Amino acid sequence: MEVASGRPKHELVRELFRGVATSYHSPARLYSLFQYDHWHRRLVEGLALGAGGRVLDVCTGTGLVARALVKAGATQVVGLDLSEDMLRTARHNLVAWRLPGPALVRGQAEMLPFPTAAFDVVVFTFLLRYVDDPPSVLRELARAVRPGGQLASLEFFIPPNPLLRLLWHLHTGIVLRYSSRLLPAGWKAVGKFLRPSIIQLYRTTSIEALCALWRQAGMQDVRYELLTFGGAMVMWGHK
Repeated sequence: MEVASGRPKHELVRELFRGVATSYHSPARLYSLFQYDHWHRRLVEGLALGAGGRVLDVCTGTGLVARALVKAGATQVVGLDLSEDMLRTARHNLVAWRLPGPALVRGQAEMLPFPTAAFDVVVFTFLLRYVDDPPSVLRELARAVRPGGQLASLEFFIPPNPLLRLLWHLHTGIVLRYSSRLLPAGWKAVGKFLRPSIIQLYRTTSIEALCALWRQAGMQDVRYELLTFGGAMVMWGHK
């Protein structure tokens, strides 16, 4: 699956995750060098989760961030995802984790099915590589945040250190791409898609430009933190 195919990216996303929804957790942890859960925790640690506040988890996937939000004290969590296959796995996981609270909704980040200022916190994970117009999506996400509320994100990143960047290219371009062919059906497409999609995003959008897009969407006090030597990045901002 190539990054540029002439099709809307949301169609590619639906196809991509259809094949990995039921086998997502273990490979995701393995290929992140067992940093995946740490990244989620760090994202949530930067949030002010007041009692009774409403939290929207965009790209909820299989429910890992929703679980982290509940464990951190969030009592009203709504998880939204484009993929019905991922949501089906999330429903199963929430039952297994004995977390009946989070509500799960199918929808697109480009057109949130919620009114303006409906949430105290909106978080999104690994989203911007999967949308055709990131500035527009950021504005739509910020629209759902109440004044004074927070927007937060977790995205993959490319290590700035030259040696670590070389290791990242070897890991994503060779190890992940070719070993993913040994995993359940669907992972081959993920292995082929991941590296070029990350490179394409940051070829056109630097960290400074991304912070500017957040501010243009109405967010203030925008800050970021690189995780695992730059393999991932979390961002937070207030409306």
